[in-house]
Amino acid sequence: MDEYAEREVLGTSPAELNVELVWGVPGGLGQSWEPVGSAAGIPGMLPPPHEVEELYAMAAAEPPLSEDPKHAALFGSLYDLSVRNGQVLVVAGRSDGRLRSIAYGHFWSWLEQDYDWAHELRSTLGDAASTIDWSFALNLLARDPQLRSSGLGRATLQTWLAGISGYSCWLQTSDIDSPARRLYESLGFFTLGYGPQAPNGKPGLVMFRPAA
Repeated sequence: MDEYAEREVLGTSPAELNVELVWGVPGGLGQSWEPVGSAAGIPGMLPPPHEVEELYAMAAAEPPLSEDPKHAALFGSLYDLSVRNGQVLVVAGRSDGRLRSIAYGHFWSWLEQDYDWAHELRSTLGDAASTIDWSFALNLLARDPQLRSSGLGRATLQTWLAGISGYSCWLQTSDIDSPARRLYESLGFFTLGYGPQAPNGKPGLVMFRPAA
């Protein structure tokens, strides 16, 4: 079955799988941010945290991740904090008034990362930590599980990577054979080392992609 046929079976068309790139405000939106839901159909809007949480919960609940829903709440909170406290780059895929995919991240400089998780990451990476300095961190990639094989996850990530053209980037994921990990590898990411604990209770796998 080709990609177009797969999308037709899923009830989607290529046009409906378009994704949108949105830059957050430099310095963050602060407490003034009033999120607008996807149902409003307004372009150029950052997705609200509760939609990010719901999407992640659906995506991570399925094998091979099979994550506890409590992790989705954490990811939603971290996204909210990132939007309010710093500039983020978000790519969102929407259809039928719902958030269907998201990739988001921000510029990473060790000088700005003064908190426990970052300190642990630097320690566990050791000498490799310098590799991710002055790069972009991909904090999250998630896609509606109902749109599996639609190409939406790849399109979302590729659009995000295009948005940081000229920069290297990195991410942390669970160290298991998953569709997400295979997608990362197919787009040029390779294993750099290990970081803090992932949701599965094991050290997270840190992957790096050189500047294109």
